[in-house]
Amino acid sequence: MSESWRQRFLREAREMDGAIRSTLARRQSDAELRAAMETLARRPHFGGFTWLWGPALHVKDRVRFRPLILSAFMPGGLTAKGTVVDPWKGENAAALATWLEDADRVDDVEVFRRLYAWRLGALTPKATGQWREDVVQRFQAASTRAARHTALAKVDLPGAALDEATALALDGVDAEAARDFILRHLPFRWNLQDHREPPVTLWTTLHARALARGDADLAWTLYRRLVDARTWKQDALALARSTLPADVLVRELEARHPGMGPSDAAALFVELVDIRGRDVVPYLLRHLRAVFPVGWGSKAQDTKGLKDLLKLARVRGWDDVWGTAVRTCATAETFNAEVQRWLAEADSDEATARRWLRRMTGAGAEWNLPGFGVTRVLPLTDEVAVALHARFPDLARGPFRLHLSASQWGTAYPRLIDRLLQTRDEPLLDFLASRALTVAPNASPTAKEWEKALDTLASHFESLPREGGVFARRAAGALSAVPAYAVGNLAPLLSTNRLARLFFVRSDDHYLEEPGAVRDLLEAPEIHVQALAFRVLGRDTPRARELAAANVDLLQATLLRPLHRRTRLAAFRAVASAALHDEDTARRLVPRLRDAFVLPDTRYPKDALVELLARVLGRWPALRAASEQPRVFTASREAARA
Repeated sequence: MSESWRQRFLREAREMDGAIRSTLARRQSDAELRAAMETLARRPHFGGFTWLWGPALHVKDRVRFRPLILSAFMPGGLTAKGTVVDPWKGENAAALATWLEDADRVDDVEVFRRLYAWRLGALTPKATGQWREDVVQRFQAASTRAARHTALAKVDLPGAALDEATALALDGVDAEAARDFILRHLPFRWNLQDHREPPVTLWTTLHARALARGDADLAWTLYRRLVDARTWKQDALALARSTLPADVLVRELEARHPGMGPSDAAALFVELVDIRGRDVVPYLLRHLRAVFPVGWGSKAQDTKGLKDLLKLARVRGWDDVWGTAVRTCATAETFNAEVQRWLAEADSDEATARRWLRRMTGAGAEWNLPGFGVTRVLPLTDEVAVALHARFPDLARGPFRLHLSASQWGTAYPRLIDRLLQTRDEPLLDFLASRALTVAPNASPTAKEWEKALDTLASHFESLPREGGVFARRAAGALSAVPAYAVGNLAPLLSTNRLARLFFVRSDDHYLEEPGAVRDLLEAPEIHVQALAFRVLGRDTPRARELAAANVDLLQATLLRPLHRRTRLAAFRAVASAALHDEDTARRLVPRLRDAFVLPDTRYPKDALVELLARVLGRWPALRAASEQPRVFTASREAARA
């Protein structure tokens, strides 16, 4: 019977302990020891025994073994029995302490910082207090600015927070050297209504000291990071009541604006507008994006003060403030109510209603991380969308189109689709079709609504004439509007979405009838749409080869771009179709085929690439290089005579 995970863990821990001890005890050169330890480092749980091998390697040669120590270092205390202990109180405590002292003495910042954090343990209140004492003691003991920078670097622990007394002590010794360290270790405030005990308070003494010596950057950074909601509101209102010029007022408000604004910041903005009017609008426009609804989804509610701010902006005619606030701060319910309000006003003043409606369109708040971003866009309801299209069809298909993005969790716009069919608004209908293509109705909370909308759209596209490329152009237009990454797994979508089956499975022959449609598919942002184009162009027909050759500029790029294997093989078939059409096209593709052989991607199907190049060179012998010419070996003359 196979061993359990726990049995395997205990065995591996026991074996690792024995292997490390035997390796350290063996008589060998430092180079041999390093090679042996690097071999052990590739086995499980090597890092858990840092307490055992780390001090020994440091004593042997701290320079030679430093890269290995840093790469495999792991704070912990795994033993041969599979238990975890505190090694700073165990059999190797003295060796670890000596290692820590040596790293401190030679100013090995990285090794000392890791050992120091290991010995200190979790940043409990007691450990944090000890860390603060060590920071002040080491900083005061350093005799030069360079030494003080080194002292702080050694104890620069992520997540450790200073208190004001410690920060004042550091600032009193060397303000310039301590400045960045203090800012990196400020207490973290979750929000301006942070109710933790002990509370995070503003460091008024250090703030005043920084202002007195002219370090406004430090002073206001402290303020923005540590201020509470009540203090911030009092200071902002005091500035508004002053006689400062508008530009100075905005600058001072910006200096005090906290990194995380309170949820009811809109109420403060209303008070600022009441006091100073248009003077504070530049400040408002920059920070309205920090005001969010309370709650999420259908339970979201407008934050305190937002409706007052919207009303105030309407009364004063500030369409810029109103548009930004309703687009970024409001709930979907409020957004739709404002659209209805201006549609009602359009009968008396169409130009004004049109201008204000335009102001409220676009993306709201954004959150961006490396390689990932989220944008908040408020959707129109089906009823409001129909009313908007009836009154301002150009706005519906223009700036408001972003707010008609039907999704699996939202409305399918069945009544709007019916109206678009009646009015023959093809551009907007194709846009809605591009969003409907990505929806699996059986997984939607509005499944019946989606099934009706998909049947209506599919019936409409099926009724389009195939002659003259009418269907192909409309279908390709909808497919090319599908956003990138909108389709995950295509197979389950095809089993439940009738419109997707029509476009992706049942219409290959019709796309070949319209050259512009094929190019639209190749240039589409969604990879499944591009794969459809590869499949169509990879057919073994004269028409497919002709269109593939006409789009060789797009196809040659597929040889060098990242693609999944299945999509790559489909692209190879399209490339082969283009290369076999005529020699001039093949001459453009052969250099790209050869370039693809040196790509470092280990999953690139080089075997299929060899087959593709062989087909092209077999069809067009004139393109062969000298090394690619076939060589036929015949029997020698002596063998022929025999």
